[in-house]
Amino acid sequence: GQTIDIGDQMEFSNKPPGTAGIGCDCVENSNEEAKEEVNAFNEEEKAKHEAMRAERARRTQEIQRELASLEVGELLAMIFRAQQERVGTYKIFEEGLSTILKSGNMTTYPPLCAKVTASFSVLSDTINAVNSSLKEQKRTDITNFITKLQKNESDKLNWTAALHLERLRLRNAQLGEEGEDERTVQLLKDGIQSLQQKIGGAVESINEVLEELRCIAADE
Repeated sequence: GQTIDIGDQMEFSNKPPGTAGIGCDCVENSNEEAKEEVNAFNEEEKAKHEAMRAERARRTQEIQRELASLEVGELLAMIFRAQQERVGTYKIFEEGLSTILKSGNMTTYPPLCAKVTASFSVLSDTINAVNSSLKEQKRTDITNFITKLQKNESDKLNWTAALHLERLRLRNAQLGEEGEDERTVQLLKDGIQSLQQKIGGAVESINEVLEELRCIAADE
């Protein structure tokens, strides 16, 4: 998946030279307390990421246990359902961006990214688990297509995230918030067009793979 990290930069002043005496301990203590808060925050974030990885691994194992008893046709049906949910998630992503572009409230974009990233992660894990199950059954005629599907979906998501950022930049540039000139605006428009073409190509490849999988499913 594609995530967009927005980090705040925090600066802490060192003890200035020649300031020994009254008041210096306060500056030093303040700096130490701030550093301790930052360290605590970093540890908390690290713990959250570790918990997320552990939960993802647990979820993957649980899915694989459930898949062990399913027939090939049922496994393929799971892929088709996951793809439908991917379409729905992209719709949420696009509608969220449209709302942000109209309102100008950029602060809602990171939560939107986090929401869709979580959804895409679950769907990707499900399809990967199905692929693993089919590999155990030596169905390379299917797994090769699923591998292509996942690669195309990964490209599509990366290009979509890049497209969103370019559209946000273009909005700011057209409003004069970035002090951009006409040449920069045109470059952004050209970049948007290029990304849209790449996404269109990925969608076409995805549909071709899905059609191949539907043909296989019809014979099962």
